[in-house]
Amino acid sequence: MLFPTITFAIFLTIVLLVHTVLLKKPTLWKICMLLASYIFYSWWDWRFLTLIWASTLVDFWSGNRIENTTSNRQKRFYLLLSVSTNLGMLAYFKYAGFFVDSFVDVMSTLGSDLSVEPLRIILPVGISFYTFQTMSYSIDIYRNNLKATKSLLDFALFVGFFPQLVAGPIVRAKDFLQQLSSNNREPIQMGRATKLILGGLFKKIVIADLLAAEMVDGVFRNPGGSTGLETLLGIYGYALQIYGDFSGYSDIAIGIALLLGFQFSDNFNQPYRALSLQDFWRRWHISLSSWLRDYLYIGLGGNRKGRIKTYRNLLFTMLLGGLWHGAAWTFVAWGLLHGGGLAIERAIDERNKIRTPKRFGKFLRGFFTFHLVCAGWVFFRSVDLTRSFEVFAAL
Repeated sequence: MLFPTITFAIFLTIVLLVHTVLLKKPTLWKICMLLASYIFYSWWDWRFLTLIWASTLVDFWSGNRIENTTSNRQKRFYLLLSVSTNLGMLAYFKYAGFFVDSFVDVMSTLGSDLSVEPLRIILPVGISFYTFQTMSYSIDIYRNNLKATKSLLDFALFVGFFPQLVAGPIVRAKDFLQQLSSNNREPIQMGRATKLILGGLFKKIVIADLLAAEMVDGVFRNPGGSTGLETLLGIYGYALQIYGDFSGYSDIAIGIALLLGFQFSDNFNQPYRALSLQDFWRRWHISLSSWLRDYLYIGLGGNRKGRIKTYRNLLFTMLLGGLWHGAAWTFVAWGLLHGGGLAIERAIDERNKIRTPKRFGKFLRGFFTFHLVCAGWVFFRSVDLTRSFEVFAAL
């Protein structure tokens, strides 16, 4: 079930009516919201509910075991169980076909022709989001940043809550469970919620879909058939399209959550005004970039183990961030571009080699950052690396 559809509008209307009637009955409200979330997800394919249930049960049990055991070895075991379960499901459904195809290509290059049947694995909607969300719960408990919830119902609703289930933002357990258990929720900000939902629909339907149909798809489908200017406008158009898609869905999710009494943080903050790649990632898909920072970059050592390892950690974090978006070499290239750019920026800033007037320096930084991001979008949008280079050549 997708947000900008009549079906979802009817579904949301029913959910809001139930929400209003059962607001003073917390347990019944939670049960109904959980059932509504499962209906929302199973509308596409009910079989993949089993994956959500698996993440829910494993992480709920692991979280409580991590908190209740005093042995560091056992804590690490239960954390590993949680992380391996979630990453195992994600790796199989999202990356198995990519790794098999890549292995066949490598062997073919070495002169060994292998015949392998395509795996034809269907990628479950939203698996990248809810696996990251539930992993952060176990990791936070292991780090003593969060207490494990004793309510399976509360935790199941945290994992499956439908507004952000399939397209984010990635919500932290600490924020959601605290609001869920509170009996003194803030009054619903109807004006802000309506503005977010209508603004998100405008970004998605009017901006993103229109740009895709009228400007972007043709350029990336047949780069050789476009002039250099048309190609450049197509790249700019995709920069706006992907912003409209991602931020539009996030705004709708945040607005719907607000109608149901939950405050989620903003997920985008004028990213194309960024003056550096680091600034860009403080503004773009904030819930993802903060997740990568807190659970991957810092977990690798962050900037605590010397300059070279800091650059390595930046590169590796963004490489995995690229693969998180999709299983293709284009996403690897996109991640390496951003990781390498962040490392180079850090090296330059550490040496203080940039000496430019304040206003003109900001303009140059903003201009260069935007076009570096756009170069990355070429890889992100293209079907393969060959098509990416064809787009660059068409410029």
